[in-house]
Amino acid sequence: MFTKAPLAGKVKTRLISVLGEQGALNLHLQLMERQLKVLHKSPLCPVQLWLDQEHEHPLFDSFSGDVKLQSGGNLGDKMLHAARTVLKQAGTVIIIGSDCPDLDEEYLHAALMVLQDKHTDLVLGPAEDGGYVLIGMKQAHPEVFQDIDWGTAVVLQQTLARIEGAGLAQQCLSPLRDVDTREDLASLL
Repeated sequence: MFTKAPLAGKVKTRLISVLGEQGALNLHLQLMERQLKVLHKSPLCPVQLWLDQEHEHPLFDSFSGDVKLQSGGNLGDKMLHAARTVLKQAGTVIIIGSDCPDLDEEYLHAALMVLQDKHTDLVLGPAEDGGYVLIGMKQAHPEVFQDIDWGTAVVLQQTLARIEGAGLAQQCLSPLRDVDTREDLASLL
């Protein structure tokens, strides 16, 4: 699971104007805690938490997996680094974020099942806002993470174009919502 360290003013920044810095931090913590519970409950695979910077927080005390530090320039570089690191020890990797309240064990299981198909290179969990909430692969594919306008409504479209351009086979799961904007926040109510 990729996430930002829980620091006021540094998380859910697009929601600070609505919730304030502390409110945005509280939402980030609630979403992260919910996702960690899903991961703890699931016996599907070993779990790692990848933080954008070193940080201690009581929420991490009960985390039973490894805590790693993201490395690289942009989000794509960081995800590629994590994928390469995990794939040195595992046959597949699935990267998720911490802000998708609908991502559950069943969805993760579906992603793992897709990756068992020998003809499928990648699995994507589209986000309703044009990004994605999950990406999984059996090999690291740098081209999938290059030249992407991260944080925009064209992330999924650009990623699918990179996958097609590389001649890779992918499958998409059903779209889920994540929580990034005022509109996403309204959908939680």
